[in-house]
Formats: sequence, structure tokens, C-alpha cells
Amino acid sequence: MKIIDRIVKFIKHKNLSMRAFDNSIGVGNGYTSKQAKTKASVGSDVLERIIEKYPELSPLWLVTGRGKMIIDPKQPTTDESPLEYGKNIDEIIENKIKRIVKEQFREFSDQLENVPTLEQISIEIQKNLKGQ
Repeated sequence: MKIIDRIVKFIKHKNLSMRAFDNSIGVGNGYTSKQAKTKASVGSDVLERIIEKYPELSPLWLVTGRGKMIIDPKQPTTDESPLEYGKNIDEIIENKIKRIVKEQFREFSDQLENVPTLEQISIEIQKNLKGQ
């Protein structure tokens, strides 16, 4: 689920029209609808407006899909520390990107372990040539 999908889910939760939501966060009419239809990205400036306008909406859930959608903005969550992800939307996004890159690097490293070295390839070629 993309961020825009979670925004639409929140709008439905609040029983708002997309137009009312757009007006509440100060974006042009049709912005959210267009982003949802095209599955487009939402800028960090818009995310910051959403979080500022709707403090009950969990920034962690909005960006990562983890945790609960609705939080008590006055109480820290106990299941996952938001500070682990970042103090503001930019840090959350940056940390999410770092986690994704780290995971991809780990997967790539695991795959590299199965690639033979040049020396192993050379030995295999020599064995095949001697067998002919």
C-alpha cells in the first residue's frame, strides 16, 4: 500500500470528501483525487501539512504503514518508538529509504556469495579442457 492509499483510507475514516480534505490541508481542489487515481507520490510538504492539520494521524503509519493509523498525539506509542524512525516527516522518509537500501544491499550480498570467483571459473574451464 502506497502513502496515497493510506491518505485515502484516512479520509474515509474521517468521513471527509477529498475536496474537503484538500481544502483542509491547503492544496488545490482535486489534488488528492488525482494522486490517488494515478498512484502518484505525495510531496513531503503535503505530508507535513497533513500531519500538522491532523495530529491524531500517525506519521509512522502514514509513511511506513506500521503501527496504528490513529494515535493520541499527547501520548507516545508503546509498541514502536517513533524516534526509531525519525522526529519529523523528512527523517522518517530518509530512514525508510536507508532501511530499504540496507535490505537490498543485504540481499545483493547474499546473492554475491553464490557467484564463483575468477579462480574457481578458471579451474572449472581447465578441468573441462583436459576432459576433451
